[in-house]
Amino acid sequence: MKWGLRTFLVFTLLCIGCDSPTEGDSTAISVKNDSISLWISWVNDSSALSSIQKRRFLDNAYRKTLELPNGLRKTEALTQISYAHLVSGDSLHFKQANATLMAVAKKIEDHKAHGLAHWDLADFHKPQQPDSAYYHYREAYQQFSKADLEGNIRDYPARMLYAMALIKERNKDYVGAEKDAIQAIELYKQYDSRERLFTSYDHLATIQIGLQKFEKAHEYYKKSESYFESIPENKKFEFKTRNLNNVANAYLRSGDFQEASQLFYTLENVDSLFEKRPKLYAKVLTSAAYSSFRNGDSDYNIILEKINHSSKILSDIKAGYELARNYEYAAAVKAKAGDTTNALRNGKLAVQISKETENNDRLLNSLKLLTTLDTKNAAAHAKAYFDLSEELQLQERNIQDKFARIQMETDEILEEKEFLERRTAWLGGITIGLLVLGIAIFTIISQRISNQKLKFKQKQQESNQEIYNLMLAQHGKLEEGKKSEQKRVSEELHDGILGQMLGIRLVLSGLNERTDPAAIEQREELIVKLQELEEEIRTISHELNASAYQKVHNFIISIKELIDNVQSSSGIDIAFNYEAHFEWDRLNGDIKINTYRIVQELLQNCVKHAKCKTITVSFTKDKNVLHLNVTDDGVGFDNTKGKKGIGLKNIISRANKLNATLEYNSTPGEGTEVEIKIPNIDLHKESPKVKDLRTTMLKA
Repeated sequence: MKWGLRTFLVFTLLCIGCDSPTEGDSTAISVKNDSISLWISWVNDSSALSSIQKRRFLDNAYRKTLELPNGLRKTEALTQISYAHLVSGDSLHFKQANATLMAVAKKIEDHKAHGLAHWDLADFHKPQQPDSAYYHYREAYQQFSKADLEGNIRDYPARMLYAMALIKERNKDYVGAEKDAIQAIELYKQYDSRERLFTSYDHLATIQIGLQKFEKAHEYYKKSESYFESIPENKKFEFKTRNLNNVANAYLRSGDFQEASQLFYTLENVDSLFEKRPKLYAKVLTSAAYSSFRNGDSDYNIILEKINHSSKILSDIKAGYELARNYEYAAAVKAKAGDTTNALRNGKLAVQISKETENNDRLLNSLKLLTTLDTKNAAAHAKAYFDLSEELQLQERNIQDKFARIQMETDEILEEKEFLERRTAWLGGITIGLLVLGIAIFTIISQRISNQKLKFKQKQQESNQEIYNLMLAQHGKLEEGKKSEQKRVSEELHDGILGQMLGIRLVLSGLNERTDPAAIEQREELIVKLQELEEEIRTISHELNASAYQKVHNFIISIKELIDNVQSSSGIDIAFNYEAHFEWDRLNGDIKINTYRIVQELLQNCVKHAKCKTITVSFTKDKNVLHLNVTDDGVGFDNTKGKKGIGLKNIISRANKLNATLEYNSTPGEGTEVEIKIPNIDLHKESPKVKDLRTTMLKA
């Protein structure tokens, strides 16, 4: 400790001494460079300094770096300072140094430093914000692609592609991950980066497992193994055991339990695996036991003994995320052995630990297992499974949409830049041409006719170029319309059908072993629900027809039928108010379809949560705005608290598609009012008529 304080004093004196040279003197700049390098190297290499002392040295280095003229030395120093703050976990100073680095690198077009700044930001956002991390990895890739990289850093563009593939794979965007991984491999081959080719093929094989292409996965694993001899000796053990574990997991996922069991047994007996990689050893123990169990091994005591040993190791090293799998597998084994009590206890522990560690995939598996173990609460477990599955699918779809949007925006920027470069070159050519033409006019009068023909030809080329651009724009709009239609159909199927069918299937699976009257009645209700789903599938099928999509007939009748169904099934009085003389079928198809789904979701919310006796649904038109109001006299809620559920998010999404405004007015105990205003409904002007507000009260 005394040595560290003495060193700190020496460097403090050095910091004070570095302020003496006058600004502008070349000697002053040289001294600043030396002191900045000294401070940064000391922070990176010394373990004797405290975090406060390191931060003080970095602050000194940062202030001195700001005094340097813009250039490569400045960006190099800022790069090291920014990275040092990132490694130390000082997010505030990291953001400050990174922003300065970004600005300076962009100004002097230092593409390498600019790429490193984005790389650091990507690593900073990766744990919590995968979409932001993906954006910065992609920006770093673009900058590195333009930089003059040499030596062991020339593969930086490939590293960024590999990082993007990792993020996409972890967020289940397997198609996008496959594309980036293959592109990274092609670059690594150019650089002959054999070690990174090993990891890239290994990751590409993992992506194939996500795509359920197991034969392709094993092909890539073998390709990865062909680069194993190029791995440094100090990394061979880690790479070999990781690769073997991945291959065994591929067999386990594909259902080849015999091959998986043999590979896990081989890996389990690798010398020093427990000492060098205890977490992997614990995971292998569990995988070996489970694959043996699935392969027909009935020696449940040995199987459970392995799983328990693995659980103890994971508990000792505080690896709770992996521990949930052990309890899930133990529950399955004990259920097979007939120990239903302990099987249920282990299943519940798996759910609890999965929630605590935010292991959502394991939580889904555990809830699904509980629907068979805990038959009394099968419906509750099935509902929890369904709700979580819906939420995770929405999250995955949103993050994948963000990946696609980032990539599309980046491609558009590149295309625009290329277009501007071509236009600049083209304009330069025209300028030179006009200059030559002007000289020719002044010097050779006899060539006026030929010059006029040349001008006409140039104008014709410009017109052809404009026509070509219009054709490209029209093609782009056509493709955009196709994608929009595909997304609409996906939402209709997902929101209206798939979720209900999954819930019904899980509930029926829980009722299979019950023969009591309540179970029979519930099964009959579910059969009726399936018939309703059949009608909804038929409706969506008709909507896919182009003419049906442009115009949905009998809009008001469809709303009435929806209200009749809800009223008859819930016993709630529902009033439907609308202007009788207004031609509702003239509304745009998008407005009718999305309005119908919004009303459907709002009525379901009233039935599920409001505990109301009456509901009022009103359609009115004010000029070019459609007003949709749904009110109830239920228990209400505090709309300033709580988080939005899947249903409300879908309503907001549909309102956004129509550029509509959505307002919730609710007070606990006083009911709820929802008002949606849909602008620009694009109706033809009608001759003035006397407004007649028709009210239909549907009785239960």
